[in-house]
Amino acid sequence: MNKYVRYETIPVGFFLIIVVVTAAYLVYITISETYVGLDVQQNNNGRWEITNVNPVGWAEQHNIQKGDIVLEVNGQAPSTFSSVQQYGVIGKMEQMRVLRDGRQLEFNVRIPFQFSTFLYHTLLPLGVFLILLGFSLYIYWKKPTEPIALFLIAFLSAVGFGYLSAGASARLDTFARLLNSFSLMMVPALFLHFHYQYFLKYRIQLIHWKLLAFVYAVNISIVFLEGLSKVIYTGGMYEWIRDAQLALFSIEMLFGFCVLIYYYFKFRSTIHKTVFQNTIFSVIVSFFPFIFLTALPDTLFDIKLLPASVTAAFLTVLPVFFLYFVLTNKVFDIDFINSRLRYYAFQSLILTGIVSASVVFFTNLTHIQWARFILLIYGSFIIFFYLEDKLNIRGLFKDQHDYEISLDRFSQDVAKILKKDELNDRLIQEIKEVLPVQHTSIITFSKQDGETRLSAGDEGCPQHLIKKQLTYHQSQRTIGSQFKIEDGICSIINEQHDSIQVLWIEQKVNHTPFNKDERHWISILVHYTSIVYENFQLLENVTEELNYSLYNGQTMPPWMLRLLFRLSEKERARLSYDLHDSALQEQLIWYRKVEEMLAQKQLTDSLKEQLSQLRQGLLSVVDQIRETCTLLRPPFLKDTGIAEALSYLVEHYQTRESFDIQFSSCDFNSILGDEQALALYRIVQELLNNAAKHSKAQCVDIEVRNEGNQFIMTYSDDGVGLPSKGEFHSTQMMGMTGIRQRVNSIHGTIEILSPEGSGLEVVILFPSEQEFTNHFK
Repeated sequence: MNKYVRYETIPVGFFLIIVVVTAAYLVYITISETYVGLDVQQNNNGRWEITNVNPVGWAEQHNIQKGDIVLEVNGQAPSTFSSVQQYGVIGKMEQMRVLRDGRQLEFNVRIPFQFSTFLYHTLLPLGVFLILLGFSLYIYWKKPTEPIALFLIAFLSAVGFGYLSAGASARLDTFARLLNSFSLMMVPALFLHFHYQYFLKYRIQLIHWKLLAFVYAVNISIVFLEGLSKVIYTGGMYEWIRDAQLALFSIEMLFGFCVLIYYYFKFRSTIHKTVFQNTIFSVIVSFFPFIFLTALPDTLFDIKLLPASVTAAFLTVLPVFFLYFVLTNKVFDIDFINSRLRYYAFQSLILTGIVSASVVFFTNLTHIQWARFILLIYGSFIIFFYLEDKLNIRGLFKDQHDYEISLDRFSQDVAKILKKDELNDRLIQEIKEVLPVQHTSIITFSKQDGETRLSAGDEGCPQHLIKKQLTYHQSQRTIGSQFKIEDGICSIINEQHDSIQVLWIEQKVNHTPFNKDERHWISILVHYTSIVYENFQLLENVTEELNYSLYNGQTMPPWMLRLLFRLSEKERARLSYDLHDSALQEQLIWYRKVEEMLAQKQLTDSLKEQLSQLRQGLLSVVDQIRETCTLLRPPFLKDTGIAEALSYLVEHYQTRESFDIQFSSCDFNSILGDEQALALYRIVQELLNNAAKHSKAQCVDIEVRNEGNQFIMTYSDDGVGLPSKGEFHSTQMMGMTGIRQRVNSIHGTIEILSPEGSGLEVVILFPSEQEFTNHFK
């Protein structure tokens, strides 16, 4: 089997005609013929005894009971009735006579229509079939030639026809039975084939194609044997074949499930993990109810915990998953779904146990009835919890105050507050709007003298009680912790080295205690407030540190220098873009207009000369703007690295300055971080500016190299060197100060050697990128 087989498109019109005609025939059979719903078996006395009464059949509606002895069907002895002989069931019946407790009872089928039968055998299957047909047409419209899509269409068709034909098959229609058998056996084969094709695009071969061909061969052979059993009477062989089909269906689906589990563990550390998770989840939801509640119990124990008409409906979940995979190439957030289902299942299990334990004393159910009852209760609880969460039913019974809206409103407002007093007032306002209280205050407790004072809010706060609590239990109180006092509740909203801020809320006007939701809301509100308090404190500390550095002549801290340089570079980049996109483009437009004017022949010589001078002036302005943009925003720094960027910078200065520049980066083979590279570039740029303006140098040497984890830059020139402190030119002083600050901002070191009149030498050391990063973790 070649995975690159070229698939031909299916004529949609012909496909639709076949599908519609087949579906119409199956619906006609289920409506026009009565489903009796009786299984019979010959007992030890040679009589035909009713062994099962289907709850949705005609027999259940007419009180025919398990254990009744069938005496006559349509005027014939049951042993000669064709459906009894071949299938062990009673079908296509018009009249029946049974023996019960020594009395003979006769039943006649007068009204073939039964609502329960119509619901489970016609309405639900037809609805599912139409949905799957719509999915198939949509897939074909979106991806008509893609192999995965065509296999998905085949899978959807098998599921749809398998479900729709079940009702007609139960009425012993030969075509419906063969179609149902074929659809049932194609579902696991197409399931495996779809996944085989789907994962090939990820270069994952789930199973060997020979094994897939073997599955097809076995399943088709079973269907062929069933067809043969209808032609040749084999004495009970049909029941064996049907059990074999159900067993094969279950085994093959479980095999596919195990294959997915195996590859999930194999690829759980790769990007394919989520795809396998989604697929496994869809298989569990779709097939496990049918396999474990219908197929396997019926095959092994001849019982059905739930009828196939109910569990087969879950099969429609899988096509929905597949449709989503194929058309969107996306997956569900399966981790979230699994977590919610586990939560619902655990809650439902506890409640189901309580309900079952309560009912056991008042009922006398059989084991099968108990199993069905527990499944019904358990499933109902899971559905209820899901709907309660999805539809937010709890929100219909909330108090008049919506705490979520309050928190959202408060968080938006505090983001705009810039002062502590405003924050305190906003907190008190929110509490009074939401809670039924009249007085709220914020108290500041001094750790040094143990005194309290009112910071915001209402008078009348029992400060002595708060003082007592904090004095004797201060070590137990942390930010956000709550404690009760006689007249209300308190919560710590901020703590500093010398004080504690406490929120006091008076008891409610109805004198009832604060409930769980109210206390939780207060806790979150205090948490938001404490975060803003901490931000205010950080800003105050930064301001104090800056003021101390400025007024005492100390160097700014490195983190502040980095911040200032970042802002400076951001502004430089913005200015460079503005110059390039506005001023430069305007100059180029005028330059082209002047060239167009010069091309005119009727111009006088004097006017041409003036225009030529204007053109040269515009060209000079364009070059200056481009040069300014280059200096503001270093070109190629991130793309080519610091060595190439410095080489370009040196070349630029070499063309416009009279001194000679020697640049070496032979021993530099490492990559600097963005901030380090930009700082080094600006330092070299400033040194070259100083050389051009002040040094009167003839030769400048610049070398960049790395030794171990250190990056070293050396600069030297043969100029006049740095003057004495009193003779510093203002711009020269600012340039050297800026260089020192640049080095300090990235935790580097700098040494400047300049004997008066003997040139200048600068050595700068940078830490490695990893060490530089560790400074700020």
